[in-house]
Amino acid sequence: MKKNIIDKIEEVVQYRFSDKSLLVQAFTHSSYANMENTADNERMEFFGDAILEYLSSEYLFDHYRTLSEGELSTIRAKIVSAEGLYPVVERLGLMQYLQVLTAELSRKTAANLYEAVLCAIYLDGGMSKARDFFLYSLQDEFGRVSIAQTKDSKTLLQEYCQKNKKTVVYKFADKEGPDNRPIFRCALYIDDIKQTEGVGSSKKSAEQDAASKLVKKWRID
Repeated sequence: MKKNIIDKIEEVVQYRFSDKSLLVQAFTHSSYANMENTADNERMEFFGDAILEYLSSEYLFDHYRTLSEGELSTIRAKIVSAEGLYPVVERLGLMQYLQVLTAELSRKTAANLYEAVLCAIYLDGGMSKARDFFLYSLQDEFGRVSIAQTKDSKTLLQEYCQKNKKTVVYKFADKEGPDNRPIFRCALYIDDIKQTEGVGSSKKSAEQDAASKLVKKWRID
């Protein structure tokens, strides 16, 4: 990747890398990496996804103090979905710098790129710099979300599975902790295949947690 391109990317993300190779790897799709025999950004996508979940949870916890666990999960799932991240990547113009050979680029590709960039910044500058990029790029999106305009994760998952003729079953797993502060666990099965587990202070919140994890994993919105 040429220096002038790196400079442009750094200007867009508002962060200067000490290790430019991290930036280059973040913008290297597997199709290009396979041809050039170099590292792709898939591991960064994986780690970036976890960083994004942490930062979005932190932001929601601090700024939406009156919302329930289920409502917070609903907002988070909406923002960090492929549909939620795609317009952010488009607004920043990041896709034009992606080193890729694939002809058709999906919204998921754009979301993966965002996660890879977030990871690269974290690896280079730590959580503080990753948080700066997160707030710079996504704070407006969180501000625009109204809980009245969203559906909870169980509803989203149920509608998706009905549309695709899949069965959804929540199975109570166990309960632990004292009676005044119980922790419930449940397993979520799709077509008799266990997909996720959820935890919560009630069976309902545990089911919402399990559904939220699968909504995020499948990028349902």
